[in-house]
Amino acid sequence: MSDISFTSLIRPLSSAAFDREAASIMNNVNEWNLRGARKGVSAKTDRIFDCTAMGITDGQNVFLMHIIPELSSNKISFAVIADKIKNSINMTSQYLQALIVGSKSYSRESVIGYNNFALFLQENKIPFSELKGGNSVHKIAYNSVKDEWFVSNFDIDSLIRSGVTDSKKLLELGFDKVRINKLDEVV
Repeated sequence: MSDISFTSLIRPLSSAAFDREAASIMNNVNEWNLRGARKGVSAKTDRIFDCTAMGITDGQNVFLMHIIPELSSNKISFAVIADKIKNSINMTSQYLQALIVGSKSYSRESVIGYNNFALFLQENKIPFSELKGGNSVHKIAYNSVKDEWFVSNFDIDSLIRSGVTDSKKLLELGFDKVRINKLDEVV
């Protein structure tokens, strides 16, 4: 693992570009519960709105889940989610980084669920970037070959079509809250 850079790239893409980049990714998280979680060299999920999607990577593999607010906000259910995460990745790896996406402020459960994931990452000292809220449905994918997260939503797509090319601006306009950890880079 000596070739790991510690820097994951986060790339906002148009919907068409996202679909092209993610076309070869077979690990599709399409169940929004623990059964839907996927681990592999790459993974993707879509239709993130009030749910929370979280991916943890060690630079070579990703563990990605997409969880509905009713599960992620429930204390007992989240304890099971936390156990699943701990049993699916090497929690002692110095290379762990994460991305969390989702949550809508109109739903108490959505906010609590999102905050549970953020707190889990903080308590386990896993650096993470977050893309929270926004007015549209999001999709994300991770490709470990490039150590890169692809992010898209209708707002980003519209902004790109209107000529906006600054990646940081695309994220800031596509989400309510953007926080990029010092180990990640927006490209």
